Amino acid sequence: MSALFVVGDRYAAFADQTGAMTVSRLVSGIRAGTLRSPAQDPAGPLVLAEGQGVSPYDWALIVDELARRGLSDDTRILPAERGAPATRTETHKHRERNVLIAGLTREEEHTFTASLLIDNDEELQLDHQASHVQGMVLLEAARQTYLAVCERYYASRWPERHYAYVFQSLRTTFRNFVFPLETTIRCEVRHADLSDPELLSFDVRVDFGQARLHAADVRMVGTAFDRELMARKEARGAQRAVRQALRGLPAPADAVPAG
Repeated sequence: MSALFVVGDRYAAFADQTGAMTVSRLVSGIRAGTLRSPAQDPAGPLVLAEGQGVSPYDWALIVDELARRGLSDDTRILPAERGAPATRTETHKHRERNVLIAGLTREEEHTFTASLLIDNDEELQLDHQASHVQGMVLLEAARQTYLAVCERYYASRWPERHYAYVFQSLRTTFRNFVFPLETTIRCEVRHADLSDPELLSFDVRVDFGQARLHAADVRMVGTAFDRELMARKEARGAQRAVRQALRGLPAPADAVPAG
């Protein structure tokens, strides 16, 4: 048996370095007949293992192209078992492609696990070139894990309320590169103050692991405000900021003429 990882097109640099295949290059190779000939390979079936950035739509195309070339019987697809993506309510993201965590599960009373899930067109991927997963993606994944854990397992005891989340502090340590492969997420809620339903507070640590290495950890301390209370606080802050900014504007004589 021979195997290779399939990753999204944005990880072409990673594929070049490791022998993995991007979706586009894999499809092109199948169509050109250069991928392999199963009948000539004594090692057995080719296994295509799912990395990051590969959608069900991509796999459907790959399966169709394998069938056209008569390669289906000697090719196996090994999908990633990440579980269901976290929901819009849990991650506060409007587009599914920007959700970065899946398979969120409660392991112990205050410990949770999930998997990193990166869409090829996730918002932070659109203008970044590297073979590894950039640090900002991990920070956003940590933020989404924090939100999803708080929403699903703590704030849900008040279903009539809707919360907005604010961080007081965020501390990050990067230890090893994360590449577009399976990545585990472990979340520990170190403290949760739920005494006032209008104002919840949390102290959370999120750890990322890949290939048996500790890749990064993010410590977050924050508050969940009832959204109506948050809206009032934001409105006051916005009005204060505008007043101060107006006072700081230059005199009309120093401004650029409109014409």
